[in-house]
Amino acid sequence: MSGIYVHFPFCKQKCVYCGFYSVASMRRKADYWDALCKEIELRKDYLPNNHIDTLYFGGGTPSLFSPEELSHIIEQIHRFYTWDDSLEFTMEANPEQLTMSYLHSLKLLGINRLSIGVQSFDDDILHLLNRRHSAEEARKAVENAAAVGFDNVSIDLIYDIAFRTAEQWRSELSQALSLPISHLSCYSLTVEENTLLARRVREGQPYLPDEADTERDFQILTEMTQAAGFEQYEISNFSKNGAISKHNFSYWTGEPYLGLGAAAHSFRPPVRQWNIADIQQYINGIQNEKPNVESEHLSIEQQYDEYVLLRLRTCLGINMKEVGERFGAACLDMLQRQLKNVNPQHYEIQNEIIRLTQHGRLFADAVAAELFAAE
Repeated sequence: MSGIYVHFPFCKQKCVYCGFYSVASMRRKADYWDALCKEIELRKDYLPNNHIDTLYFGGGTPSLFSPEELSHIIEQIHRFYTWDDSLEFTMEANPEQLTMSYLHSLKLLGINRLSIGVQSFDDDILHLLNRRHSAEEARKAVENAAAVGFDNVSIDLIYDIAFRTAEQWRSELSQALSLPISHLSCYSLTVEENTLLARRVREGQPYLPDEADTERDFQILTEMTQAAGFEQYEISNFSKNGAISKHNFSYWTGEPYLGLGAAAHSFRPPVRQWNIADIQQYINGIQNEKPNVESEHLSIEQQYDEYVLLRLRTCLGINMKEVGERFGAACLDMLQRQLKNVNPQHYEIQNEIIRLTQHGRLFADAVAAELFAAE
């Protein structure tokens, strides 16, 4: 399996928590579009067999762009890459842009999966997060998508926010799960460097709750999604009737992917590379056919560490037999030794597969750190 990610680094305004590269300006959009089309051609041989199984438009805010602009990018990709009817084609979108007319156009372009950035169904919290839409607009966007014929709709929610009570969180989840969605991504509010949220927290504004509230919200989340028939296939991701995000799952399982656009990452094992996180420098490099790209060749130890970190987050878990086959007997021996340092309440082993317990999922990164290759 292989996929393509296209980054649209433009927004109307920056959300307080966003650590992804984007700018609150459309000024260089036309030049960026030209560079993106040229990069598609320059990178036409990056993926094996020039065939893709997933295509993902992310950002930033891809839904700021017209169907005609999106169509031009799709046609350019199709010049060099093939796909069939099973392609999972996802586009991220903000609720305020999802009118019936726009949704019909997206459907005609072949987009068959929407990831809608709802974040909250509480207007006060949406204001706190610096979102542009209202709770009613979010509900309407999901309903519009279903009415147009999108049967694979995902929404994002943020939990772990100060001032939100358990009752409020249950109410928001109840609203989400009552909508025609097949996928739910729920992320704990985290403070990323160089974000508006980081600045506000430094200034003493109380965005983050106590640890006990974090555990409470996560417990509510897992209980309510399970009761609604959703499977927690990754710590932050829940799917109904098997509607997992194939694109994101391929990241977690180490499949090759091509990232196009400023700040986009690509991976062709064992080499990772990424474009410069600056629109003008990205454009200049592509125009001169000297892309501003950095790369790293992952050592066996680094590949093992990534495997541990990502597999622990998913329902797949760490397969000890696979560790031995892929990384060698020394890595397997190390894993088994270091596992003794992990709190036994945080994991379980069945058929030589290590998986986090429900409680252990709250400490996934810490457990992974205990199992990483020794420095």
